[in-house]
Amino acid sequence: MIAIIAALPAILGALAGMVPAIVQLFTLKATNAQQLAMAQLQLQAQKEGVALQVDLANAQADIRQADHIYSFGAGLSGNKFVDGLAVFVRPYVTLVFFHLWILLEVFMFIYAVNSGYDLGQLVKVLWPSETQAMFGAIIGFWFGDRMMLRGKQQMSATLAVTTPTITTKGTTQ
Repeated sequence: MIAIIAALPAILGALAGMVPAIVQLFTLKATNAQQLAMAQLQLQAQKEGVALQVDLANAQADIRQADHIYSFGAGLSGNKFVDGLAVFVRPYVTLVFFHLWILLEVFMFIYAVNSGYDLGQLVKVLWPSETQAMFGAIIGFWFGDRMMLRGKQQMSATLAVTTPTITTKGTTQ
């Protein structure tokens, strides 16, 4: 028993010498976890920054493409009538075909009413899927070209923000 009491100060002295090393081990572990978390945040920020740069490059490419497509009308000829006519051709052709379509629809309506069609049949005759497709194409041409292109692909920044990331514990965020 006396040997145990005599050895107790030596054991406590050895343990007391190990306490700073154990505290240093826990501190090092916490520091490493913090550095790992910071590195992951920096990587995610870089990924989002690159995604935004990709979106910016896509937008600039769209602008350059639109400028190139319409560059034929950029130079003025000097004659106001010719310049006005050059700008008016595409809308004029659209308006002529639209008015022709309205004229045909009016005649079809008159014929259908005189033939005794009811409202359900009349709608099928005057607004078939072909006419719906034609109007969709016209509206898409004049107003929705860029949005139709963007609808098929997601923006890179959206993908970077919405994709799940794996943490060190194996869970997704």
